[in-house]
Amino acid sequence: MKYICVIGVGYVGLVTGACFADLGNRVTCVDIDQAKIEGLNAGVMPIYEPGLEEMVHRNVAAGRLSFTLSYEGGLKGAEFAFIAVGTPEGVDGEADLKHVRAAAESIAQAMKGPLIIINKSTVPVGTGDWVADIVRHHQPSSTPFFVVSNPEFLREGSAIADFLNPDRIVLGSLDREAAEKVAQLYLPLRAPIMLTDLRTAEMIKYASNAYLATRISFINEIASICERLGADVKEVAAGMGYDRRIGHAYLDAGIGWGGSCFTADESTFTLISENVVVKPFAELFANFPEKVTAGTVGMVIPQGKRALAFDLERRQPTVADIKCLTRRWYEGDFVTIRTRMGRSLRLTADHPVVLYEPTRDTFRIALAQHVQAGDHLVAVEAMPPLADPTRLNLLEKMQGSPLEGIIRLRSTDGYFTRVYPKIVLAIPQGMMKYKYDIGRNNCMPLTVYTYLKQQGLIAPDEENLLLFTAGGGPVSYCPAVFLVDQDLMRLLGYYVAEGWICQDTGRYGAVRERVGFSFGAHEEEYIADLHSLLNRYGLKYLSRKASSSHATIISSRPLAFLLRDVLGCGTRSDDKRMPKLVLNASDPLKLAFLQGLFSGDGSITLLNQGRNLMYEYATVSKPLADGVILLLQSLGVVPSLRTRWMNKSQQPAYIVRVNGLSQLEYLKGVFGPEKEKAIEVHIAGYQRHIAQFGFRQQGGFATLPVLSVQQETGAEYVYGMETTIRTLVVSSGLVCHNCFPKDVKALEYMALIHGAHPALLRAVMDINRDQRRQVIHKLRDLLGGILRDRVVSLLGLAFKPNTDDLRESPALEIAHILRTEGAVVRGYDPAAMAGAARQFPEVQLVGDPYELAQGCDALVVCTEWNEFKHLDMGRIREAMRQPVLVDGRNLYEPEEMRVLGFTYRGVGRGYGAAD
Repeated sequence: MKYICVIGVGYVGLVTGACFADLGNRVTCVDIDQAKIEGLNAGVMPIYEPGLEEMVHRNVAAGRLSFTLSYEGGLKGAEFAFIAVGTPEGVDGEADLKHVRAAAESIAQAMKGPLIIINKSTVPVGTGDWVADIVRHHQPSSTPFFVVSNPEFLREGSAIADFLNPDRIVLGSLDREAAEKVAQLYLPLRAPIMLTDLRTAEMIKYASNAYLATRISFINEIASICERLGADVKEVAAGMGYDRRIGHAYLDAGIGWGGSCFTADESTFTLISENVVVKPFAELFANFPEKVTAGTVGMVIPQGKRALAFDLERRQPTVADIKCLTRRWYEGDFVTIRTRMGRSLRLTADHPVVLYEPTRDTFRIALAQHVQAGDHLVAVEAMPPLADPTRLNLLEKMQGSPLEGIIRLRSTDGYFTRVYPKIVLAIPQGMMKYKYDIGRNNCMPLTVYTYLKQQGLIAPDEENLLLFTAGGGPVSYCPAVFLVDQDLMRLLGYYVAEGWICQDTGRYGAVRERVGFSFGAHEEEYIADLHSLLNRYGLKYLSRKASSSHATIISSRPLAFLLRDVLGCGTRSDDKRMPKLVLNASDPLKLAFLQGLFSGDGSITLLNQGRNLMYEYATVSKPLADGVILLLQSLGVVPSLRTRWMNKSQQPAYIVRVNGLSQLEYLKGVFGPEKEKAIEVHIAGYQRHIAQFGFRQQGGFATLPVLSVQQETGAEYVYGMETTIRTLVVSSGLVCHNCFPKDVKALEYMALIHGAHPALLRAVMDINRDQRRQVIHKLRDLLGGILRDRVVSLLGLAFKPNTDDLRESPALEIAHILRTEGAVVRGYDPAAMAGAARQFPEVQLVGDPYELAQGCDALVVCTEWNEFKHLDMGRIREAMRQPVLVDGRNLYEPEEMRVLGFTYRGVGRGYGAAD
């Protein structure tokens, strides 16, 4: 057994500490974050990693793993100190080493004996020498120490497996004996151990990252070439991978390092478990503590995580796997698209969105900057098949939580008293001080209950169990199991609208949590309904009345745990969220939730001198407003959204509005039975039924006309999500497309900040550019060396089919070169005409391929649209002045084109037989 101190309980530090403890060492983890340390001491993990929680609990119970805020306590008796603190991005993209500096200074001041300091944080080359200087200059007295670099190669989602089954262990130091002592810690893993100097070890980490990134970039470039050549990149990658010198790993084309184009506060709808959770991009990204980061670029590949998406072929919402989440610093143009019904979407100008073409009843993909007033965005109006929740078992949720050690259980049917004689001897010594309480008081601690249940010694009906915390004063009970029914949904609606949670400290330092509901004193119907629900669940409450308000307060830590931790409802108005199970629920349960929500924070507004009605719900939480809108749309109700600043408010309010006779009738019960009667009377007096405008329901989705597109320049972090079907649902249910991975520019930047010379990456970009210029060389060759006044027609303008995306479009670069050489350039594309007109007005745009061919000297295929494969090429040949065809996408067969009379040039297909 070795004594180890790990500085930092983040992703790397906690995994490292837990794994070393599991190998039989005594490990103390130190962190300056009091909340994290207190949570860990209570059994709460600050991060999620498969298998980590069980490993931590096992080693804490065995006395091998502990957590402290004290460097002195952590380093007492330690032989090794691992620095595993964060190195966030600095302003210029370099690693910010302030936490490493602080750790080194604190180690220097607290160490009492010889120590080996191991740097496990991802740091620039040369940091090991820098850490040694810091320790040396901050020691109160000279104490021997050595610095070893031990870079980590842990992947989020498989970090424990990576630690216990490493490809290699890299150790670098100026003192070989110190490195060999660290190597002994890893001997049980039976992995190759490489001993180097400090800087070589640090460089191995960066070189590994850069090489893996280069492989990804390389296969993406091969994919681009395969598209031009008609090859299958998956088969190419598979064929390459069978070569033992290459292997299959990191030859998956598609994700790249692009794709981060949404602003931080745009909402996502993800399935972290079975339930749909509404979170802003920034919040979702922050939930993954350890990510692949480099400078201002970050990426995480979630394992088993899914998101709401939209199947463009089946024209319906679906659930798709998340391939990656990304974040990067962006400086450039942003676009805010505003539609009818008050919806808006803010993203980078080059991000693709999904538009609906009413006249053709089809979808098309367009860049945000090319969207125009009159276009139609798509919003989902249904939910895909999801797991339907039926019960919430708090006993399962509390295992491993801070409450596990203080919760007690009582049986409403005397079960514990009955089984006491059979189980008393089975309870291990030290687990429960007064075992006779089980038989006498019919209750037991949750820890004892969990142990006995795991041993198969008890099997009560858990719906008969009540939860409470020991302490003075009246006992407040909470059901251990809640059935997911209309009563629970209505209670959740009341809480999200009018609820709050606060903490205080009672006698003997006990923490008390209170759940409160605040209504106006006049809202007697809702107060009575709330009290009826609390009585059903046996939840004791206090009523506090004032002249204009009425508060209902429940002192119950289990209830607070359910609302805040299990369902993620939030604790105050600005952090309120949609309860995790609501979007999964059946329509009657959704309506019950809306009844509580609108009764609490909704209002009925009279319009047109009182002749018409409108329902309104207001919140200051944008994610909650987005969730409510999607919830309503899943019921077939399309609401509008208004954003406004209230008097003296520090943040905007989001007001969800429902009108239209059919929608009002459908939701007439959301304000309770009393107001429902008044609503029915009012609706019955409508003189005419005016069809709603502002949207069109298409079955599974709705379309919203664009009112305006505003562009601005900004600088901020932007986020992205790549799904397996290339779409995702964001904001208030709007459908967007994933970003298109383009080139190696971002990767070139990554290589630069990693310290790798980017000549290879620059060569890749040069080759890509030169491929386009080969078209010009072929045209010169076929047209007698002179392009001036020649009419050259470009068949396809978008960079790929089924989009109007012109970013990095080969056609536009080819057009630019042709124009500089004096050629007349024509162009046609099924989708990209409007964007081409704005970006390159000197290209003469025509209405169809046959008009494009009329009188031209050469036709260049730039985009492989399917419809181009079925053109009447004989008619095209007759329309051309000269039958020169340069097929940049290998769309046609050379021999067939020769028979039709074309002078044909493809890409790498040989010309002799086709001329």
